Amino acid sequence: MSSCGVGLAESRRPRALPLPLQLRCSPVPFLASSPTKSTLSVVGILYIRNASSTCQHASAIGSYQKSFLAHVLRDKRVLILVLAQASIHFAVSAFWFLWAPTIVADGRYAQLSVIYPCFLASRMLGSAGFPWFYGAIAPFRNEDSLTIAYVGAGLALSIVAYDYQEIAPLVIVFCIFHACVGFILPSLARLRTMYLPNELRGGMMSFSMSLANAATFVFLIQGSAHHRHVANSTILSLASYGLLGAGGCVHMLRRWRKHTRLNARSL
Repeated sequence: MSSCGVGLAESRRPRALPLPLQLRCSPVPFLASSPTKSTLSVVGILYIRNASSTCQHASAIGSYQKSFLAHVLRDKRVLILVLAQASIHFAVSAFWFLWAPTIVADGRYAQLSVIYPCFLASRMLGSAGFPWFYGAIAPFRNEDSLTIAYVGAGLALSIVAYDYQEIAPLVIVFCIFHACVGFILPSLARLRTMYLPNELRGGMMSFSMSLANAATFVFLIQGSAHHRHVANSTILSLASYGLLGAGGCVHMLRRWRKHTRLNARSL
C-alpha cells in the first residue's frame, strides 16, 4: 500500500478525545438522580395516603349522618329523650344565673358561700339515691321514678317563680330541686343506653345541649339590663313548665314501652 493510502486510512479513524472532554460528554450516572427520585416517591406516597384517608373520613361522616338521622331524628322515643335532656339543662342554667338574685331580693342579707355547698350536697344525695331505684328490687321502674323526679323539680321551681319566700324556705326548695337534678341525670344516661347505640350518644347529647344553650341565650338577652322584656320569675316559670312537660313526655315513653311489650307478648 502506498503512503497516500496509509495516510487516508489513518485520517478516517476516530480520534480519542481528551480525558476531561470524555467525562463531560459521558451520560449522567443513576446515583446522581436518586435523591430527586426518592423525594418524588415520598411525595407520591403521602399524596395517595392523604387521598385515601380523606375518602375514608368522608365516608365515615356520611354513615354517621345517616345513622343519626335514622336513630335520633326519626325516632320519637329518642326525640323525647332529647327534649327531656334539653329541659333539665335549661332549668339548671336558669337556676345558676338566677338563684343568687332570687335569694337576696328586696335587699335581704344572705351568706351565699354557705348556701352554695348545700346545693352541691343535695345533688350528690340525689345521685347517690339513684341505685336504690334501679334493679329488680326497685319499688318503681326507671321511667316512673324519672317522671316523679321531673315533676318534683318542676314544682320546686314553680314555687320559687310565683312566691318569693324567706331565705330558709327558698334554700329548702332549691335543695329539693338539686336533689331531683342529681337523680334525673343518671336516669337519663341509663335511658340513653337503652335506646341509642354507643356511637350516637355523644351526638344526641350535643344536640340537646345546643337546644338548651340556644334557649338560655335568647332568654338571657331578653332579660338583660338593656332590654328587660322577660322578668326573672318568667324565666323560672318557663323552666318549670319545661320540666313538667318533660315529666309528661317520659311518662308517655313509659306507656309506649309497655304497649310494645304487650304487643310482643300477644304475637
